[in-house]
Amino acid sequence: MDCFPRKIDPTLRFLLDNRSAKSIASRETDEHEKEGKWCNLPFPALEKIYSFARRGDQFNMSLVCRKWSEGFRSPSVCNTFRFALTKSQLSTDNCPVMKFVQKYGSMFRHVEIKYTFLRKKYLIKTWCRHFIVFLQLLANTSQIISIEFQDLTYCFQDLGTPTYNDICIAIADFLISQHLKRVEFYDCSFSFREAVELLRKLTENSRESLTHLVLRKFVLSESYLIKNSTSVKNPPTFECLPRLKTLEIDCSFLFENMVASQSTTIQTVKNCQTLALSKIILHHHSDPFKETYFRGLTSTDWQFMKMLCPDLQVELIISTCSPFKEEVELFIVPNMPITRLKYTRLDWKPYIKGMVVEILFRRLLACKINDHLVSLSLESEPPILDLASFIPFLQACKKLKCLELFVIYATSGIDHLLESWLDNRPESLKEVLIKISDIEDEEDYTNVMNITTDCVSRLESAGLKVEVNL
Repeated sequence: MDCFPRKIDPTLRFLLDNRSAKSIASRETDEHEKEGKWCNLPFPALEKIYSFARRGDQFNMSLVCRKWSEGFRSPSVCNTFRFALTKSQLSTDNCPVMKFVQKYGSMFRHVEIKYTFLRKKYLIKTWCRHFIVFLQLLANTSQIISIEFQDLTYCFQDLGTPTYNDICIAIADFLISQHLKRVEFYDCSFSFREAVELLRKLTENSRESLTHLVLRKFVLSESYLIKNSTSVKNPPTFECLPRLKTLEIDCSFLFENMVASQSTTIQTVKNCQTLALSKIILHHHSDPFKETYFRGLTSTDWQFMKMLCPDLQVELIISTCSPFKEEVELFIVPNMPITRLKYTRLDWKPYIKGMVVEILFRRLLACKINDHLVSLSLESEPPILDLASFIPFLQACKKLKCLELFVIYATSGIDHLLESWLDNRPESLKEVLIKISDIEDEEDYTNVMNITTDCVSRLESAGLKVEVNL
């Protein structure tokens, strides 16, 4: 038997229909109001999901959110864009990524460009063509805040001169069209002439906006510059970027000339205005198969730099296999405001038996680097013979907060170093990381473990954060 009546009273039906209509209208009104206020809601969760997604997932996510993007022009979906075309995308007649760029490029604010390693010439040419069009679209429709270029070196080495020139022109036109705050080049080795020209273009429109600049492996080769130094254009000085706060660059002929030109300006112009530059991160990676043309900066150069930039701090990061004494004297000079030093010694020559840290420490003390050194990191493939030799230098560093040591076993004196901190620890020292590798003998491992465990426990009780990894 059916539980429900087959017929409903007309009056009851009218009341039910009227209530349903009001309910539907009410829901539609609520949804409309929610939709109208949607653009005002915070969207950090979506941005975080998008930023961690892979490029393919980002593209699909953007398509799913297309209606929302079109309705409210929200930057949540397209705020950060990564131009990294895959082989499959390059092989299609109509690249879906380029379609997306044409439609939503005006919403981009942070852009990352990464060259895809390709072997087939037609794919390389296709990538270059899309890359040039991409930059042209950005120049015409977008106001970018930050841009990062990666690995263009591997593209340039397979290009003829015309295509290379077209890419340089496209980058220059893009730079001159924007008011950028952050620009980064990683492994994009231009010829020196084009590198200088790109810097000049960057200073034209981003002079008052640029605060962060990275130029890592920015110049291909400097060998011809020594022979033709009179015909080389000087790069822009730091005065051309008065708002720049951080510069990350290789120790190179380019950087040397930027500083030298600045020193000349200071000497010839009275009452130079001080600049915002507060941090220079200098890199040097020694390549035994390539000759370097960095002649080093003088104490006078750094003195002028400190006059121009009163708050300047330098982070020096060196990875080397060159003769130790000569390199230390080349890169570390008086008046150089080094607050962080990371020095890695590579064992290219097996007959080197140790990293003579006394030479490094003696140089640092002679240049008074110990007066402002905050962080020290030393890594050596040749064993450091005696860690106890660190004690006098560390006591002379009044501002040192962080110490990192990465050494090969055969090193002695770790017990003396740790015990010295129990009796007379440098007041500023807060964190210590020591990593000792290649302890092959089991008995040696046990002995070192017992010594360090006891000392570490006592030091941590005294308030020093210590970590020893074997």
